[in-house]
Amino acid sequence: MIFRIKLPLFCLFLGSILPIFLVAQTTENSFSLKQAQDYALKNNYQIKNAQLDVTIAKKKVWETTAYGLPQVMAEAKFQNFIDLPTNLIPANAFNPLAPEGEFAELQFGTDYNTSATISASQLIFDGSYIVGLQAARTYQELSVNSKKKTDEEIKDAVAQAYHTVLVAKENEKVLAQSFQSMETLLTETKAIFKEGLTEEQNVDQLQLNLTNIENAANQAKRQVEIANNLLKFQLGIELNQTITLTDELSQLIAVENETTLMAQQFDFSNHFNYQLIQTSEKLTKLNYRKEKYAFAPSLAAFFSHQQQNMNNEFDAFNGGKWYPTTLWGLSLKLPIFTSGMRLSKMSQAKLEYEKAINNSKQVEQSLILQAQTAQSAFNTAYDTYANQKKSLELAKSIHNKTIKKYGEGVVTSMELTQSQTQLLSTEGLYIKSILELLNAKSALKKALGKE
Repeated sequence: MIFRIKLPLFCLFLGSILPIFLVAQTTENSFSLKQAQDYALKNNYQIKNAQLDVTIAKKKVWETTAYGLPQVMAEAKFQNFIDLPTNLIPANAFNPLAPEGEFAELQFGTDYNTSATISASQLIFDGSYIVGLQAARTYQELSVNSKKKTDEEIKDAVAQAYHTVLVAKENEKVLAQSFQSMETLLTETKAIFKEGLTEEQNVDQLQLNLTNIENAANQAKRQVEIANNLLKFQLGIELNQTITLTDELSQLIAVENETTLMAQQFDFSNHFNYQLIQTSEKLTKLNYRKEKYAFAPSLAAFFSHQQQNMNNEFDAFNGGKWYPTTLWGLSLKLPIFTSGMRLSKMSQAKLEYEKAINNSKQVEQSLILQAQTAQSAFNTAYDTYANQKKSLELAKSIHNKTIKKYGEGVVTSMELTQSQTQLLSTEGLYIKSILELLNAKSALKKALGKE
């Protein structure tokens, strides 16, 4: 059956769903800073590998656990002796008259041997197994803490990339405005030159200024593209896709003004780096315990049942007779003497544990120092930002007055150029101070182990 849709009706349908499709596409690639960080926590390549490490650690726990659980194995064997093995025994064992040194050749066995065996074993006590199980669970904990660290590092990297994109766009915007302003001024100066009211040098000077600003604007445009690609890489998005940032610099800067937010007491014990080193210390302690248990005995139980068919004709599945063998027992292993090897390994494990304790103390002090340094850097960045903001207002005021005086013929084009250069330089320092402030806040959060 063929369906025919009238063209106007189809166009109406397409027109109704196309905006919805486009909005969905835009929404998918539009990010606030928080949304970008959340997206990266699911799609960043390092995050994916860290999550796989956690899954591997869980499998490792079960692997270690299974070692102490019942082990059951089945085995089937079929043998066909083309030539039965021959055994030699002294001939006088059967014939007293046989000369000394003569051997009788005897063959034992049947041409066909078939057997089926099922065996089971169960570990009853092994100190190394108990500690190994605890170590496997601690290793899982270590992988979880490692993922937390990776999460925080990726969130910080995304924040810095996000800030860089916004600042690069702001720089591009400022240079575009400067270009437009200078282009207007150049057009007016050319008109005045045609009237013979100014020198050609002034036109040339403004043209040079315009070219310099255009070069800076083109470079700023390329910087925006590079910053966007870096952010997409951190997010785990294909570089050929388009992303839109919904946060504005003014929003993020307003948050940064809360300098008292970080004045609270820093608790290093909640920091992911401290938790990570504590888990590592726990692992070395468990390894020390494992080496201690190397001096203890281990006990296991086992059970085996076998059915065996033997005949010169293969009749295992045709009424042949099967002979059973069943047994169970205990296996006790007791280490006695290893020439000091176990003692040496235990001593090494103890020294590694002492090193781990020292490392924990070092990380503790390091985290406190990092938090204090990051707090100081944030305060400095905020003060610099506030001062640069005032300087920019002054530079704009000076430049506007200079433009006015230039129109009145009071100042030269050279003085106007100096004013323009000063404004661009101040704007550059202001934009740089914004980026440093945003990154300092991100670094402070990371140093404090905060979201």
